[in-house]
Amino acid sequence: MVKIEPYTEEFEKKYWRLVKEKVSESTREDIVCSSEKFLPKEFWGGAPPAFKTIILAPFAKLKCARMYIADPQNFQVMRNECYQPTGNALISSYQELVDAYEKVADSQQNKSTMRVRIVKSSGLTVCPYCNRDYINCRGESASGAQLDHFYEKSDYPVFALSLYNLVPVCGNCNRMKSKQNIEFASPFDETINWENDLIFHHEASAGSKTRIIVESSHEDINNNIENMRIEEAYQIHDTEVEELLEKKRIYCQTQQQEFQDVLYKVNVSEQEIKLAVFGPKITKEAMKTKPLSKMMSDLHKELGIY
Repeated sequence: MVKIEPYTEEFEKKYWRLVKEKVSESTREDIVCSSEKFLPKEFWGGAPPAFKTIILAPFAKLKCARMYIADPQNFQVMRNECYQPTGNALISSYQELVDAYEKVADSQQNKSTMRVRIVKSSGLTVCPYCNRDYINCRGESASGAQLDHFYEKSDYPVFALSLYNLVPVCGNCNRMKSKQNIEFASPFDETINWENDLIFHHEASAGSKTRIIVESSHEDINNNIENMRIEEAYQIHDTEVEELLEKKRIYCQTQQQEFQDVLYKVNVSEQEIKLAVFGPKITKEAMKTKPLSKMMSDLHKELGIY
């Protein structure tokens, strides 16, 4: 529900250098030679195929490659390249690639693991999938986040170390999403307008709790909502919504005018009263660091507060 901006060029360079340390040159060469057979030509951007392209490919490239591989014929080519002829065992080069993930994620620089550095570089302190749970670091070697392989490394081992296939998320969302063969929406997807394509509403009725509605016209976002059970998770936050509704009822336009009349000597503006009652308008940046901020922002709009 919260967009993650691309990492800085400097961070991408640091990540690439670490991957090179953990994956042998011979394996890197084998992976490139193999993946040429099942990745679309457009994936390489007109340049000679290179392992670095796989590791630092923006999400748009990963998504296009995933759609290309989804064709049964291309998928079979990938299976033949990645797995042993019998069973589900990976061939040695792809097994090394998958095994390198933990080595990269746990690798420390100045006592800070790559997991921690990824979370810090993303600018997030709350989960981008649910916008409820904190994922901030609990020390330089203890990340509060898990890294979700957006395209499962068991299904797409070639993307096991691709930076933009790793989404820092809370454990609950990671477990709910895990290994479901469904088209989810990635926070790295530039084609999604997370502010407008996903909306929170409230539904109040006399004598019962306020129901929180989460809806979208975007199919992939709906898959997130339904299969990660986002709407169900939000029902415990009816208290926060009811408190907001009560504030809106009490501090109506007439009440705000009364405040201004009483405090006219200090020249308190309507905006300052609104700020004191409802807090500041929630920005896109705040949604990355404040739990429930997407819900509250949408309700502020729905109630005409901001």
